[in-house]
Amino acid sequence: MKSAAAFFDVDETLIKMKSMFHFYQYWSDVFQWQEKHQHFTERFRQALSAGTAREELNRMYYREFAGVNIDDLNRVGENWFNTFLQHDEVYISSAVDALRQHKSLGHVTVFISGSILPILKPLGEHLGVDAILSAPLLINSSGKLTGEIGEPQTIGRGKQRALLEFSQKNTINLTKSYAYGDDLSDIPMLEVTGYPVCVGAGSKLAEYALQNKWTILEQNVPAT
Repeated sequence: MKSAAAFFDVDETLIKMKSMFHFYQYWSDVFQWQEKHQHFTERFRQALSAGTAREELNRMYYREFAGVNIDDLNRVGENWFNTFLQHDEVYISSAVDALRQHKSLGHVTVFISGSILPILKPLGEHLGVDAILSAPLLINSSGKLTGEIGEPQTIGRGKQRALLEFSQKNTINLTKSYAYGDDLSDIPMLEVTGYPVCVGAGSKLAEYALQNKWTILEQNVPAT
């Protein structure tokens, strides 16, 4: 018998921040990368203004970590979580409540995010999710990041592909499954499930959700 699942984007869906950028600031403070971080921020803003595709923006970010040991990334990711994500106010309570309801119903709960496992794993353990689909870091034989990421990228169409591959492998019934997101880029993921949910009103995704009669979950109203 196939299972139902609930797929959750993370940044600004479950937590009130963009985890990759918040983590990079913390990493820069730990390793005194402030100048490198500043240069990246300037280049990223220029690329964003120029309309660079989100997939390429993600690659720009991960290239910053070329040569970093994965063990260091895991350790600092744990410390980052313990420093910043142990407080209730950083969470979007309605989405967290929804995740807990899905768990109580026996649904498979899954993070699906363009962020990386060292950032997402402590959060996933904290919220008790069953699986995490994240940006696939490429690591060399010495345990260091190459700076590149594999496929599928877990944003946009890549997020949909990751969801479909996971569902096929784990016999998930998508018509009985849910997906939660906050951004237009989440539409490919949302539309392949039976119950797409937009987190937050007043956004461009919320407008699309209204047009398509999707559920809209207010950010800080308990789920019912």
